[in-house]
Amino acid sequence: MNTHNFNVNTATPESPKTWVKTPSALWLERKNDLLVHLAGIEGELMMFDALERMGVEWEEENDLRYCAREAAITVESLSEMGAVNSEAVYEMVKSVEALAINSGRIFWWDIHPRTLPGLQTFLECAAGGHEKFVATETEKQKPFSVDVEGRTEYPEDDPVYGTFWRDSVMHLGRALTLAEAMEIAAAAWLEDEWDPRQEDRDYYDSDFGRDMGPVSFSPRMFIIHDSERRRVLTGDARAMSWYAHVTDPAEVDRIAAEQQALREEAAMESGWDNFETARQLRERAEKTGAPVVDAVWLGHRDVNAALAAFVRPERRTWGSKLNTRGLSSSLAADMKSLIALSDRTYPVSRWDRYEALHSVALSIAGHVSRSVTDWSLRCPRIPAAVISAWLLTQDIITELFGETGEMVWQDIKGSLISHLYENRLSH
Repeated sequence: MNTHNFNVNTATPESPKTWVKTPSALWLERKNDLLVHLAGIEGELMMFDALERMGVEWEEENDLRYCAREAAITVESLSEMGAVNSEAVYEMVKSVEALAINSGRIFWWDIHPRTLPGLQTFLECAAGGHEKFVATETEKQKPFSVDVEGRTEYPEDDPVYGTFWRDSVMHLGRALTLAEAMEIAAAAWLEDEWDPRQEDRDYYDSDFGRDMGPVSFSPRMFIIHDSERRRVLTGDARAMSWYAHVTDPAEVDRIAAEQQALREEAAMESGWDNFETARQLRERAEKTGAPVVDAVWLGHRDVNAALAAFVRPERRTWGSKLNTRGLSSSLAADMKSLIALSDRTYPVSRWDRYEALHSVALSIAGHVSRSVTDWSLRCPRIPAAVISAWLLTQDIITELFGETGEMVWQDIKGSLISHLYENRLSH
């Protein structure tokens, strides 16, 4: 793999002026590097092909395997970034494909199981690949990164033992300014949807015959770094509060000493196989040192200004909107259950919570249909309190289910219509 040195914005307060290559320039540079690399691979594959035609056996079979696989990876990289965008590049790619299949087809087919498509297909995908590359590089050039430390839940190898937890870090995004970085953290806290699973990744494990991917994530601490991974600011990910910097040298020394004592105690507990106690002690040590960041940023005016300007968001609570007056005891109980399930800290897995929300909403639909006071009218008369509860149910379901909220709600609404139809027939 080729690596390249170039200046980037380091986001340090002592470096007011930097030179940054544009994402488009990086795209062109990356394309040229890949083509040069592919040309070298093509030459090696041609040599292997010539030796084979002359009946000469190559002693190092791994070299052949490496070439075929490296060729496939390079072509894949060119395709993903939209660089197969001309007839000349396409001809080189097809030449390499033919040589790789002839010399090490298994290693080529491992990445490209089908014959490469025609030039027109590559051209149709080129613009999208280019845009994706530029967007990714643009994001990388933002000087501040936002992460959240916490613990991820995984299934045990044996389902009988349930799940286990492991310390982990979730990346939330990058930002141009410290204020923007703080807003990224605040938005994640406000949404409170900590999904540790990657959308494009398959977590099915053939050895276990089931999904072995992460189940949930519990956040603990927000950490903002600059482009050189120097700690700028930390915050409590549960309370959405930021730790003001501790700048007094004596206090910094006291914190360091306390951290050291906690870590030594944790090491001792680990030696006694008290691993959970040791983990909790290390967590306390990390939290104790949260107000102390890298010396470059400690007490910096930009950090102080961002802290002063930050406005903590308020989470929307459904409980404050619920009025059980005028509801039957069973409907009121279901509405309270729905409110409780809407809290993402409710002690169930994400998917179990969605299933429970759907089930309770269907039950509410049944209660609404049974609350009709007059069936003689064309539109059955339903008490205002019940209608209010039904509309609140709609708001909760459509928001919590996100993109599929409307579809889920239509299913629940259809259940109510079905109940109303059946009850009208009985009256």
